[in-house]
Amino acid sequence: MWEGYGVNPDDLSKWTDAYLVELVAMDSISLASDARARRWNTHVDRMQRAQLELRKTADGRAAIRTMMSHPVPTVARWSASHCLFWAESEARAYLQALASSGGVGSFEAKMVLREFNAGRLRMGWEPKSR
Repeated sequence: MWEGYGVNPDDLSKWTDAYLVELVAMDSISLASDARARRWNTHVDRMQRAQLELRKTADGRAAIRTMMSHPVPTVARWSASHCLFWAESEARAYLQALASSGGVGSFEAKMVLREFNAGRLRMGWEPKSR
């Protein structure tokens, strides 16, 4: 892939699918036990690998941006959190509405916005090798 020339459509599809599949899997996990937390972390690492690839190009960032309106809550929330770095106004509006809703995900949205506003939110971290 050449920087500035977009991404190969096959690679874009592969990384977009991987990002989505891992977020949907995360949505189905209740974090009530250590075993489930380990499974969750494995999905987070896989999702992060895809996110790091997607964020490299405008096409990849646009793919994540479209997922802010996804019907699966975990997909929409994580996508909005990632999009704060390149589509801040849209992502911020989504997260602020969620934060003020008092519903599922409102606490996480508040924390994401707090950390982003303070300059502490990091989305470029490298996942552990598993």
